[in-house]
Amino acid sequence: MNKSLLQKIEKTLTIGLLFLLPTQLALHFWPPWSFVFGIRVDILAPSIYLTDIFIGIIFLINIFINKKLFIQLLNYKIILILFLVFGIINCIFSISFPTSVFRWLKIIEFAFLAFYFSKQEIVKFSSIVKIFFYSSILFSLIGIIQFFKSGTIGGIFYYLGERSFNVGTPGIALVNLAGRQLLRVYSTFPHPNSLAGFLGVILIFIILSGNLKKNIFNLLGILVMLMCFILTFSVSSYLGIFLIFSFYFFSKNIKDIKSLVLGFLFLSIFGSLLLTIFSSTILTTFPLLGQNISQRLDLSYIAGQIISGKFLIGSGLGTYIINIPFYKGVFVYSWLLQPVHNIYLLVFSEIGIVGLLSFCLAIYKILKIQLKKKKMYFLLPLIFILFTGLFDHYTLTLQQNTLLFSIFIGLSFHAKMA
Repeated sequence: MNKSLLQKIEKTLTIGLLFLLPTQLALHFWPPWSFVFGIRVDILAPSIYLTDIFIGIIFLINIFINKKLFIQLLNYKIILILFLVFGIINCIFSISFPTSVFRWLKIIEFAFLAFYFSKQEIVKFSSIVKIFFYSSILFSLIGIIQFFKSGTIGGIFYYLGERSFNVGTPGIALVNLAGRQLLRVYSTFPHPNSLAGFLGVILIFIILSGNLKKNIFNLLGILVMLMCFILTFSVSSYLGIFLIFSFYFFSKNIKDIKSLVLGFLFLSIFGSLLLTIFSSTILTTFPLLGQNISQRLDLSYIAGQIISGKFLIGSGLGTYIINIPFYKGVFVYSWLLQPVHNIYLLVFSEIGIVGLLSFCLAIYKILKIQLKKKKMYFLLPLIFILFTGLFDHYTLTLQQNTLLFSIFIGLSFHAKMA
């Protein structure tokens, strides 16, 4: 197979990956370690997504036609060695070796994806903006139709990852408006919050990039995306969008933006750590808090218990849910088989203080570089991700959101795109 043909295949797959990023079509496997309390847990199940296949083929093509890409990795050999050594140690001491091995393999995949998009020249920046735009319109329309239909569309959309549910499905996310139980839209995502987090990033990026022509079609497209975003009824994403655009409009009058952004990062980490200390007190002092808040606080309390017992290197990547039976929450009946809804506590509990410091240092350097470049259409989506990460885990646990996070990190370092 000649190089020209492989490059065409690579370009097609890269465009396909970007367009199909919202899909959750996957083949799930259910080994014994993917069960907790005898219940199958999706997040623990090793899965092969359609997007994984695209990434895998892109990786193989680059081995044959772009060896220079991998040679460039040698510039980071010390970081790579430390990364691999820590990953191996974390797996060895994990409470579930196979779970952690699989999650570390996923981290390697996401790291490759970020590195690939920091170097690739095959798809131009303007094309990436358009691909994200058209893709988000399609998947937003799926969500909007679900809302008015009070259930899934079915048919061909199953092959885009749409799961089967309706307003009466047990455990489905609903919102009470004027005495009516209405469906929060899912589109092809595992949860409305995950969809809102994804669309929030895309909306900020597209609007601030200025790469779309100002015409009626593009305006309607933005309105479709915004409508779907609103119908997720995701409070954390609402707050995130408000924070980002408030910051954008007032940033021109702020002399020291760097201090503001880095101060936000510090307060996010510090506030997250305080949750592990005071969540128990808050729950017992205010027993009538809403279920969503109570559950989040309870999971934060359990995270604190895990951290105190596995402070240095954590309990093992991907094992937070497996830990739940071994730790008592404030309200035992509110235990949920899902990760703590805070990415900083999730990192701390699963890969310890070493992992948390490494994660925070990486985020600090990424933000610092973007502040220097002054490209707000990369900086502000990343801040949105970090803000919503204070209230949910999907950025680090769900395929679509983690891939988007990885791609944005890569694009933000691309010399011609940033």
